[in-house]
Amino acid sequence: MALLRALRYFVEEAFISLWRSRLIHAVSIGTIAVSLLVLGTFLTVASNLHAAVAEWSRKIQIVLYLEDGLEGRIRESLERRLAGDPAVAGVEHVTQEEALRRFRRLFPDLQRLPEDLGENPFPASLEVTVRADQDALANVDRLVVEYTQAPGVEQVQYDSLWIRRLNTAIQLVRWIGGFLGGILVIASVFTISNVIRLTAYTRQDELDIMRLVGATRAYVQGPFVVEGVIQGGLGGLAGVGLLWLAFRMLVGRALASSDLLGRAVVFLPIQLAAAIVIGGMVVGIVGSLVSLRRMPV
Repeated sequence: MALLRALRYFVEEAFISLWRSRLIHAVSIGTIAVSLLVLGTFLTVASNLHAAVAEWSRKIQIVLYLEDGLEGRIRESLERRLAGDPAVAGVEHVTQEEALRRFRRLFPDLQRLPEDLGENPFPASLEVTVRADQDALANVDRLVVEYTQAPGVEQVQYDSLWIRRLNTAIQLVRWIGGFLGGILVIASVFTISNVIRLTAYTRQDELDIMRLVGATRAYVQGPFVVEGVIQGGLGGLAGVGLLWLAFRMLVGRALASSDLLGRAVVFLPIQLAAAIVIGGMVVGIVGSLVSLRRMPV
């Protein structure tokens, strides 16, 4: 019961202090919100890039363009060899006629191009789908090396290079976000520390009386720690809320019409959003402890 009474006292005093100096505390909460908003923005971008890479990794294809006039037995031999590879999920033979139909379906404005050229410019090909697993990119490299010089293969095209570049971009986004977020979080710690120190100075007479009547150090400092937790939690909630509004108003609307990314764009996972709020509370605790260590409270 004594612990519950102490916690109740800490919370009540923290809210009273927040209300008394609401303007100063609003600045502190805003600083935390901006810091976590920046960090959350980079996390959102990284999460969506990661989801896009995961989706494209499940659809990695290698296209083997075949030589003109290739004998059927050579093509069939290539198909059997590819189908027997454990890394291959499927092989589709695309004839010149089918390639032309695809072109006309994708580019209706250029339907007359083959007639203008006087021939079908599209070669036959074998579209190889690679199994989606942790070794997919390595398997793509192996298959490309094996079949680049294979009989009947004129050219090999594959898209794993883009996936590698996106993975690099994800790491870069995370590093930049962590760096900027870290700097802003440190600024938030010092902001909370200074605000709590100012609050403690305004209550110095009251705190002196509490010490004279026998209040313990923990009992005196408790409201300030809770005050920091509340500031950090509110800053975290505000940061997530601002990020959600920005996502809905800007990103979601801008990319909704994009066939490339619109359907893949999502907000932060609930776990990361909760981690941002908890991180704000931790920032508040650290800021209050830093302040109290430098004061005779």
